[in-house]
Parts: sequence; C-alpha cells; structure tokens
Amino acid sequence: MSTSHRSSGSVAGTVTGRVTCSALAATVTVGALSGCVIGDATGNRETVTVQAGQDGAGTAGTAGAPSPTPGAPAPGSDRSPAAPGDAGLDIAASYSVAWLDGGRPVTGGETGAASARTAWSTSKVPLAIAALRHDPATGPTVESALTESDNAAAEQLWASLGDPTAAGAAVQAVLREGGDATTTVQNQVVRPGFSAFGQTMWTTADQATFAGKLSCLPGAGPVLDAMGRISNGGGYGLGLIPGARFKGGWGPDESGAYQVRQFGLVPGRDGTQVPVSIAATSPDGSYEGGQRVLDEIVGQLPDRLAGVTGVAPGSC
Repeated sequence: MSTSHRSSGSVAGTVTGRVTCSALAATVTVGALSGCVIGDATGNRETVTVQAGQDGAGTAGTAGAPSPTPGAPAPGSDRSPAAPGDAGLDIAASYSVAWLDGGRPVTGGETGAASARTAWSTSKVPLAIAALRHDPATGPTVESALTESDNAAAEQLWASLGDPTAAGAAVQAVLREGGDATTTVQNQVVRPGFSAFGQTMWTTADQATFAGKLSCLPGAGPVLDAMGRISNGGGYGLGLIPGARFKGGWGPDESGAYQVRQFGLVPGRDGTQVPVSIAATSPDGSYEGGQRVLDEIVGQLPDRLAGVTGVAPGSC
C-alpha cells in the first residue's frame, strides 16, 4: 500500500491512556501475562518494522504514521460494573467488542457490535479452512497466511478455490457452518490494492459466534494450531494473553485512519475457551494508535470475563 492511503490528520477521540505492564499484571485473571510490551510506542513491537499497510492488501507499505500522544491513566478494574449482557468498556475511542457467555453474545462499544467493520486479515481464518478442505497440500501456505499474515500466501489460497464467485461461496459456507448466518464474503475487489475477501464486512458479534464453533469445524485443527503461533501482529491485544488462539487484521479506512481488530479464543477461569472479538479505529489514525486501543481493551477484559462460561473442550 502506498503512503497516500494514510491520513495526515487526526481522528476524533483519544485513547483514555496507555496500559502499563504492571497494570495489566495486576488485573489479568484469565492468565498471567508474559513478555509484556504494552506502552512502548517507539520500541520494536512489530509496529515499527512491520509492513502495516500490507495486511489484507496486495501492496506493501511501511509503518510511518504519526505516533499517538499518551493520555490520562486508564481507569482500570475499579470501574462501575457493566449491566448484564453489556460489554461496554471505558474506552475513549471508536471500538466494538463481543464475547460468548454460555453461547450467548455479549456486546458493547460506541459503534455497537452489530455494526460491521472491515474484516481485513481476520478473513484469512475461514479462507484457510476452506482451502485446506479443498486441498490439504496447502498446509504450508496456510501457515504463512495465518502466522505471518502473508497476503501473497492468502491470495494463493483464494485462487486455489476457483474463480472469485466459487472462492467466495466456499469461504462463506465455512462461516455458515460456524454459526454466522449473516456475513456475506466479498468476492470482488472493491478497493484497488486490497484483496476482495479482506474487505468483507464482519461484525464482532458474528465473529465471536464463529470463533465459538471453530474447534468443531472439520479441517480447522491446523488453523487453530497456527492461531496459537502468531508472529506478525501477535505482540498486542489478545496476543498478550498466554494460551490465546487468535488472528488479527488491520488496514486504513477510506479516510486513511487505521482499523485494527482481532478475534479468537482465550482461556477462561473455569477451564473453557472464551470466544472474543475486538475491533477499533485508531484515535490518531496510525496503526500503532489502534494497537494501543486493543491493548487497553484487553486490559479491561479480565473482570468482565471472570464469570463467563466459554466453550468447553470437546463439546462439539
């Protein structure tokens, strides 16, 4: 992606604050954090050297957007408890969040979890399952598409499924098997330089529902395994939770402001795996700013997920 896709201005709203490693360590109960790198806006967090604009696109870019300005300290876990069924968090940015509690979606966010956002590379998860079913020999390509978020590899998987209409139908069939009854897979390029499937509009509620069925889908075993070994895009958000299996996606909206999202399964207190989906638009337009919003969301998840019943292993 060329730098012309980036926004030189700022987006309304600011993150309430940076989440420190010590703050997360004090609040996370779903699992102890290790290798914590939150709050380092200038160090090597796969945000300075990663081709940030490349995710979900067919063209490469560099991470050169302006760095966000830290705000006030995050409110932490002493916030007022949310109402039952409300996943609203203290996040001063455009965000959406959803998880499953006993199979029921719990949603929140200013834009509402029912508002669809661009899937970006999170769409590579159902694509990988469809490709493996079609040809098990695509395993190494699936590995690159998921762990490294390699767009060229993902395009190979897409092409292996036939023409765009056939490929879209195959990926959409996987979503339907996963309980997502509404998402339509984009099978035509609608933004030059970006993949068709990456521009699929996917709500966090539907994404969490799909995550809840992942372990039950035929052919999803290698995909879930790869989701536990993310290298590109794995050092923030859900990647800060040991044992999480997830996939992220990121890219600029039409204004140039970065959208960053992740979904997957995180260990619950009761031994279940909690399906979670989070998404945000960067307050300052940069990829790094979007990362910090996801860090902040994850910093507030522990008290919300403490009593949640996720998906029990082998419950298919």
